[in-house]
Amino acid sequence: MEGYLQRLYEKLKEKYGGSLVRVEEIRKIEPNAKEYLSRLAREGFIERVRWGWYWIPDNIKDPWEFFEKDKNFKVISCQTAATLWSLGLIGGGAFTVKVLDKSYGKALKEFFKRSGWEILVEVVSKPISYVKMDGLLVESLDETIIECLQRWAFIDGFAALYVNRDKIDLKRLLKKAYWRRVRGKDVRVRQVIEYGCYLFNEVAKGEMFDVRKPKIKDRYIKL
Repeated sequence: MEGYLQRLYEKLKEKYGGSLVRVEEIRKIEPNAKEYLSRLAREGFIERVRWGWYWIPDNIKDPWEFFEKDKNFKVISCQTAATLWSLGLIGGGAFTVKVLDKSYGKALKEFFKRSGWEILVEVVSKPISYVKMDGLLVESLDETIIECLQRWAFIDGFAALYVNRDKIDLKRLLKKAYWRRVRGKDVRVRQVIEYGCYLFNEVAKGEMFDVRKPKIKDRYIKL
């Protein structure tokens, strides 16, 4: 490998090892980024993922480790976030993330496909409410619960709610959920939360949550 390629490769490994990189980003440190990245890929040092994006190899055991090392902005969301909020009580299935960059979203999906992992990527334009958790950006607890219930992932949403029952602001959560509805149904997420909390109270034979039993006529929701 020529000296200039070796130097670039070493810089990439040091700063972007384990991450997807955009050609335009690397152009900031190397004007000939497009040509040099292409040559490094042809020689097997890095991997071309799709037009404008490359993967800088590193030891990655699973998607969680990739999420930690990848430098691009992404937020773990919905069922995947619920797995973290519920401390692993519920888990499995495809990984779900939100991104702001459409191009990065496509590169992420392609990389996961090649790696044999399942991922659902949602490109959003609005700000994402998130917290930092163990080196990952994770959607806020309120949004995680609401989105899971909107998408019929009731077990995931209520697992996150139950595990965090002592620190969650239920009134705030119910207020946020008021105008959100379960997909395909004329049922507010607020009603679903109240109904689930009522059932928790029934099982615990006490007032675990300060809610009244809501009126929900839809038998599929009640199941």
